[in-house]
Amino acid sequence: MRKKAYFSAFMLVFTLSAFAQNPKVGVMVLAHGGSPEWNQMIVDATKGISSQYPTDIAFGMALPRTMQASIDKLEARGVEKIVVVPLFISSHSFIIRQSEYLLGIREELADPPLVMDHSMEPPADPHAQDPGSIGHAMGHHPAPAPASGHGMHNQKPTLDRLKTNAKIIFTKPLDDHPIVANIIYQRIQELSKNPSNEVVVLVGHGPNGEEDNRRWVADMESVSDQVRALQKKSGKMSKMIFAVTVRDDADPAIYNLAKENLRNLVAQGSRQGDVIVVPLFLSSGGAERDVVSRLVGLTYWWNGHTLLPDPGISDFITQSVAQSLK
Repeated sequence: MRKKAYFSAFMLVFTLSAFAQNPKVGVMVLAHGGSPEWNQMIVDATKGISSQYPTDIAFGMALPRTMQASIDKLEARGVEKIVVVPLFISSHSFIIRQSEYLLGIREELADPPLVMDHSMEPPADPHAQDPGSIGHAMGHHPAPAPASGHGMHNQKPTLDRLKTNAKIIFTKPLDDHPIVANIIYQRIQELSKNPSNEVVVLVGHGPNGEEDNRRWVADMESVSDQVRALQKKSGKMSKMIFAVTVRDDADPAIYNLAKENLRNLVAQGSRQGDVIVVPLFLSSGGAERDVVSRLVGLTYWWNGHTLLPDPGISDFITQSVAQSLK
């Protein structure tokens, strides 16, 4: 009887020790946010991971309100470690850097603080809105950043960090992940009829800054190289694949230059064969539509199919979480 008691006590201590070493994990997915249809694609993409871990989505461009709400929900479910998966196309953006700062991953803000809410109407009183609500409709509304050190003219503007008791693990955005290349390969296949006579133009949103744009395009070119490798295996290679960004939010001069660059690529490509334009955007119903408006009068193939819906994005989320916990 005494041996059984000792054994039971040992098992209890072992179990508690194991639990202490393996804190409850939750997942917070960061996503831009858009129309209800756009957002639903993100929700659907998280179903796989949400069957394994408590999961919440924070919509917005590094929006403190929705990020804090997600943290609060996960911690209320007993989560002690939060894996943050930024479901954004590129690492090279203020969105990622500001998110890292808000979560305590980055020591200082690398960019001027910016809070962009994607709700249709900004609340008259920010404190009156349900902190757990998420704006799903399109439309950017700059909101004042909750700055620290008001009235101190010599201090840089900053944001208040988010409040969390959980350990934060921040994973990489999509960048040039092989899953992205595989989806883009499929998107080209959907439109391809005679690969050796086709020029592919891969179009991304792009950032404002030149250095960010250079790195963003470099990742797109890495995706293009991976696509070429997949095509080579299949024996059906496109004549050429170009990567370009449209830089929607940049200053007019940069925006117009990016537009002209895109038009020139498509026009020149059409002189060498058929042109296939593929958007490297996460979900449809948003900025990818503006690509078409830039190409009025030119001849090319287009279906507007973005990365979602594709089961590969669910796999990306699952893989990101699994890799971060190794």
